[in-house]
Amino acid sequence: MKYLKIYSLFLFVAFLGLVSCDETEEAGEYANWSVRNSKYIDSIAEVARANESGDWRVYLAYGINDTLQWDNQYYVYCKVISQGNGTESPSYSDTVLVNYRGRLIPSKTYPDGAIFDESYLGQLDPEVNVPSKLNLSGCVRGWTTAMTHMAKGDVWRIYVPAALGCGERQDVSGIPPYSTLIFDLNLVNFYPIGTPVPNN
Repeated sequence: MKYLKIYSLFLFVAFLGLVSCDETEEAGEYANWSVRNSKYIDSIAEVARANESGDWRVYLAYGINDTLQWDNQYYVYCKVISQGNGTESPSYSDTVLVNYRGRLIPSKTYPDGAIFDESYLGQLDPEVNVPSKLNLSGCVRGWTTAMTHMAKGDVWRIYVPAALGCGERQDVSGIPPYSTLIFDLNLVNFYPIGTPVPNN
């Protein structure tokens, strides 16, 4: 009987542990992730639209039907950090050389947003960073949309809603579903299809 009481007490404590783990998980890093990301992009959209004549740009995503123009989820919001000396922008089929860092929205553990991918470490320094070579047509729609408006040398921070990023799926790089993607981009150069791209 004594052992039965001890065993019952052990089961009860184990059950409490499981319940508290579930509650902690629910209140964890990605709790209410879809709602939080939707609210975040709405707040960015409000700021961007109010400052389009200043250092913000707002672009309807490449290939989006005009009937969806009312939805914040189908626009890319771009804050111009600095302007380069270029006057032309890459096309959808071009290859780009770009320095970049990708982050999620700010959270308790990562107040600046968790970094999920980057082509450089530390602070951006276009003089020393070795840019990545990417085919624009192979990038997420939000990234492609922004880059087709950038000029050589530009540095932008872009906000890509989930619908123009990885959407509802779990990305191989660990990006949770429904994530807004935040990229710091520096367009170094671009090359039209058929043009030789120099090796880095």
